[in-house]
Amino acid sequence: MGTPVSAIDVQHSSLVELEAAYAYKTGSWQKQEIVWRPEWVTRFDSGARLTVIGEGRFDAKDKLDPGRPDQPFRAQNTETVFPSDHIDLELREFYLDHYAGDAFVRLGKQQIVWGQADGLRVLDVINPLSYREFILPDVEHRRIPLWSALTEIPLETWTAQLVWIPDATVTESTLPGATYSLIPDPFGEGRLQVNRPDSLADSDFGLKLSTFQRGWDLSLNYLYHTIDDPLIRIDASGQQVLADYNRSHLVGGTASKPFGDLTLRSEVGLESKNRFQDSLTGEIINTEVGSYVIGLDYSGFSDWFISAQFFQTYRFTGTHDNGSSKEQVTVLIRHDAMNNALILEALGIYDLNNKDSLIQLEAEYSVSTNVVLRAGADLFFGDQSGTFGQFQEASRLSTGFTFSF
Repeated sequence: MGTPVSAIDVQHSSLVELEAAYAYKTGSWQKQEIVWRPEWVTRFDSGARLTVIGEGRFDAKDKLDPGRPDQPFRAQNTETVFPSDHIDLELREFYLDHYAGDAFVRLGKQQIVWGQADGLRVLDVINPLSYREFILPDVEHRRIPLWSALTEIPLETWTAQLVWIPDATVTESTLPGATYSLIPDPFGEGRLQVNRPDSLADSDFGLKLSTFQRGWDLSLNYLYHTIDDPLIRIDASGQQVLADYNRSHLVGGTASKPFGDLTLRSEVGLESKNRFQDSLTGEIINTEVGSYVIGLDYSGFSDWFISAQFFQTYRFTGTHDNGSSKEQVTVLIRHDAMNNALILEALGIYDLNNKDSLIQLEAEYSVSTNVVLRAGADLFFGDQSGTFGQFQEASRLSTGFTFSF
């Protein structure tokens, strides 16, 4: 692979987003923030390309991730910088693209996306997520880019993708006291111990084989990785909350094909090991976990797009306090109007086990090619013990705009 020694072209673009969100049930502002996302792309005379994407945020309310929090879920080289309580800075992505013969190589901090599901994670587990705003933002802003190596090698009618991730950052929940914190705080002092794996010793490795056959977009996937979502345990004697992790082999695949105006999407995965604690007995249970998504997309109506998904995860060894399977249904409806200047969208997610839900409504109006106005609502329904119902009081109305240059 050639060495990029001389830059021949540097391009810059930026996106500035202003947004305010009002939690109407509590009568308080949840956020009033401005976010700047600059991007630089440098092309070298060797054919290589370097991409740098940053993110700077100022939030006047500081309720989503209060103060200058510790970052126990992140490896050191992936941490966010907090110059003040209201400002955070992050190097989002930093990667070099190049070709070595027919093989494509990408090295650096990046997002690696697997799978066909929209917002539901079966195979798309290489990059952990940030739960700063739970699951409300678009997934590309919730993924935490990791220091990784990726190569794609053409093999006649197949493409082999090899990935290596020596970055032990895991899914990040905000700490107790934040609006969408998922960490219990029974001792009132936020005494959390995260037993995160070592970055090099516990590197993740993966292989994806993809092909297009008779109209079917197919893939076979394998990943040896750390399960990013922790087993949370309460250590009453030590007065600590413990977050533990385990390694697992993930095998699965995807298949999708359009049938006229209807597109079928499917995705399946099997984890060799995940751990759960029975809240009734306290027993730690190791079990295989299978999950799948079936999705249907319909675009037969002019200016309309409708998508529905069914998601199920199944524990092969259950617990006394919970069922072996969990199911969710999602429905997305999008309408383009005024020559695509106005986009109206509604997304609903319903948890069949907890019987709670999240509804997201959004309207976007493009004033010009670089100015977009936005208004929306994020509405939680259900019991306080449910996945979505626990955030009932955080239901919010939002408004803002984006400016690109």
